[in-house]
Amino acid sequence: MLTKYDMLDAFKLIAALFVIGIHAWPLPDVNSNVILFQGVGRFAVPFFLLTTGFLLQNRLKNIKEPQNYVFHYLKRLFQFYVAWWVLYLWLTPLKWGGIYRFEGQQGGQLAKSIFDQYVLNFFSGSTFIGSWYISATIIGIVIVFIMLKRVPLLIQLMLGVIWLVILLTILLYGNKFSFIIAILKHVPQILPAETFLVAVPFLIFGRIIAQYEELFKKVPITLLLVIMIGLLPMIAKEIFYWRSTNVTISNEQLLFADILAVDILLIAINQATLRIQIPSAKWLRNFSSFLYMGQFGLLVLAPLLSNYFGIAFSKWTIYTVIILLLFLVFEILNILSNNKKMRFIKYLW
Repeated sequence: MLTKYDMLDAFKLIAALFVIGIHAWPLPDVNSNVILFQGVGRFAVPFFLLTTGFLLQNRLKNIKEPQNYVFHYLKRLFQFYVAWWVLYLWLTPLKWGGIYRFEGQQGGQLAKSIFDQYVLNFFSGSTFIGSWYISATIIGIVIVFIMLKRVPLLIQLMLGVIWLVILLTILLYGNKFSFIIAILKHVPQILPAETFLVAVPFLIFGRIIAQYEELFKKVPITLLLVIMIGLLPMIAKEIFYWRSTNVTISNEQLLFADILAVDILLIAINQATLRIQIPSAKWLRNFSSFLYMGQFGLLVLAPLLSNYFGIAFSKWTIYTVIILLLFLVFEILNILSNNKKMRFIKYLW
């Protein structure tokens, strides 16, 4: 019998709400947004990736043909990607703020931009706003669970640590090194913080936690909670520090936020929290996926409504409307998906 991780599903929903906050900046005070969303909220993406690595490895431990399951998982994830790609066809040519990304381009330049946007960006960014997370996860799974499948876990752990250290160095200290600046200028379509470069180390860490789950779930829950509380002020200090320097390429990955993501995963799988049963855990899991991807269309739509129709909203209103509207749409789609002819709707989560 497979273990149910109901608290993991609850934390996924919380993480999705943080991601919306990162993009919407809903609070009236700038520093509050920086601390809560740009700082603490940075645990969300690493947490999603850790969770994917953990759950996938957990299933593989009990399957006779693990590679077949990995390919099945990749197929399902790609269907999720395609479903949102189709839904967001209108969004693909737009940037944040509803700005047309191909403005003033024509001929060969336009053809190259379209090729970069629709093909190359699958590997180096987003083919549509927000899609990088799905493509990064797909590529990361291929690397970790297929290419590195025969590599001993200890070697994988070392590789993951080295990989993350290099990534954080590039993101947080990159502007100090001229060769890094030169490389990124020659490949401007690559956004290191929004590629599989982020996915690989966290998928490895999640895989290792799953492999040694019996050991990790016995860590005293009190200790994990104390660590979580202690990390919060450290994250606040860290985000303000990096924002005050001129050496960062991106602060989308923070060391203490990454540690917080690991700690929250350990809390979710702890023997104390496994006793907590949430009847609607599956609903939480599905809604968090839908919420994560559904936000992007509404975040782009809001400035379009403001620019072309004069309809202005406060950022807090946008944040709450996004959540409430996606909740309503998800409930409707969930009901429709129970019809055999409409089951394809479930690809959206």
